[in-house]
Amino acid sequence: MKKIIELLVFGALLCIFPTITQARSNVDYWYIKNFDSNIIINKDSSLYIDEKITADCGSCIGKHGIFRILPTVYSPESGKKVNLHLKLQSITDFNGKPYKYSAINDRINDTLTLKIGDPNATVLGVNEYEIKYSVANGIRTSNADFDEFYWNLNGNFWDIETDQFTANISFPTGVNQEKVKTSLYSGAFGSQSSTGSELIWLNAQTLQIKSTKTLAVSEGITLSASFPKGVISAYQPTFLETYGFYFYFLITIFVFIFSFLVWTKYGRDPKINPTIAPEFDIPDKLSPMSLGMVYSDGISKSHYITASIINLAVKGLLKIEEIKSDSIFSKKDYKLTLIKESAKNLDADEKRLLDDIFGSNKEILISDLKNSFYLKLPGINSIVKDGLVKKKYLLPYSRLGQIIFLIFGVLFFICIFMSFVISSYLALNMFISSVILIIFSFLMPKRPEDGARFYFRVLGFKLYLNTAEKYRQRFNEKENIFERFLPYAIMFSMTELWIKKMRKIYGEEYFATYHPIWYVGSISSFSENTFNSIVSNMSSNMSSTITSSPSSSGAGGGGFSGGGGGGGGGGGW
Repeated sequence: MKKIIELLVFGALLCIFPTITQARSNVDYWYIKNFDSNIIINKDSSLYIDEKITADCGSCIGKHGIFRILPTVYSPESGKKVNLHLKLQSITDFNGKPYKYSAINDRINDTLTLKIGDPNATVLGVNEYEIKYSVANGIRTSNADFDEFYWNLNGNFWDIETDQFTANISFPTGVNQEKVKTSLYSGAFGSQSSTGSELIWLNAQTLQIKSTKTLAVSEGITLSASFPKGVISAYQPTFLETYGFYFYFLITIFVFIFSFLVWTKYGRDPKINPTIAPEFDIPDKLSPMSLGMVYSDGISKSHYITASIINLAVKGLLKIEEIKSDSIFSKKDYKLTLIKESAKNLDADEKRLLDDIFGSNKEILISDLKNSFYLKLPGINSIVKDGLVKKKYLLPYSRLGQIIFLIFGVLFFICIFMSFVISSYLALNMFISSVILIIFSFLMPKRPEDGARFYFRVLGFKLYLNTAEKYRQRFNEKENIFERFLPYAIMFSMTELWIKKMRKIYGEEYFATYHPIWYVGSISSFSENTFNSIVSNMSSNMSSTITSSPSSSGAGGGGFSGGGGGGGGGGGW
């Protein structure tokens, strides 16, 4: 009876004090006990950030410390990047004793990784880490109506849990509680809920954000705080930021010679017979994703994924069902139903695609993949590219030469530019040089010899799809070729043309009764326009949904956990 009373009292306390975190025992893994962040907002749009992280690895063996990943840019809108100009100040314990660390600046992923700890020494139990850094461009001032501090406070990409998180944000003179409009988002990336966090004002100019529960792996807290314009001045770009693109435009003749020699040695494709002959079947039986990446020389495109989803349906692994919308203004949705989890000769990339779409589910709506499936695309694309590299159809770094070429050009021209006096004549030469560099950058990607030969087979297959009626006899010798090649027509962006050619070959009678068994939807009677409309709409819907990432906006317009500047993540090592 006594134990029951104790349990009831404990349960009542949990309800009254939900922020109580249950003590951990027998710890043999990394987790964060406390994460305290102090952020000072300055009037010049800069931020000073002091993060105090108390991490515990318990009785773990062979642990050295933690790592912290900080983004160096933010994206206010799709495709645009703004440099935060992050500068590390110090990494110490809470007593100011410096830690040994390594800093990795990843310019491809726009992150700074701080690997804190000594690889030759191990740690146990509780460890304290204080990371101080500044950000020169932390306030969004582009909106005509307000300025905004939109910041991912702790980061949505930690691979360890955080029991307690607190952030104190200090606003400058002129910005106070009465003038600030706030929105709080917490949870997994993309969440628009504030559950699991709370916001209070400590005084007129200091805002405190606290977690009310343990933050699980990949959970974070984001704050949007907007306030009137006129207090914060916009970040002023440096001279190099404003005029840096001129570094591409130095000394036209030298740039051309340099570009030509580098391309000749590293970028020129092998010489082969360029004749394109019709290919009457899918080259090497590759999936639409793989064939598409060969066609575009290592670049993945959203409709390649759509084509492969339809290819899985044609193979009988899944069924696509059109879901009628409640309103004429709403977008159509589609339900994917898993019929078989595997099939004979299923490529690794399509197996991964199938697994990533369904997971442990048997049914899923395309709309359910929005704002989440795009995170899985890099893994799928990596499998596709690895397979093509293994077959020697692509070089492992087919486009690395292009990147190195541009970086080398920029660094070289920076050195030269500083020795010249700016003039209109030089500006003209810089412009011409820039055009030359851009042209040669497109020429730098290189195919291996086998890849170049296979590329012409891909072009031959496209030629066959484009002129199928000329090869009617070969066409009639194969079964179900209309549906089997349909995903590849989608991949080549020639769906309508393919349907029209099949109508000529199959004839009116066949198409009058045709209905794909893998599709459930509004096909009362088949026609090329109806079917093309369905396929095009389905392809467009899937492409825009499965490859889309959440868009950000300021306070008053919505946001999400993980949005804004800051963020990142980390873990233990």
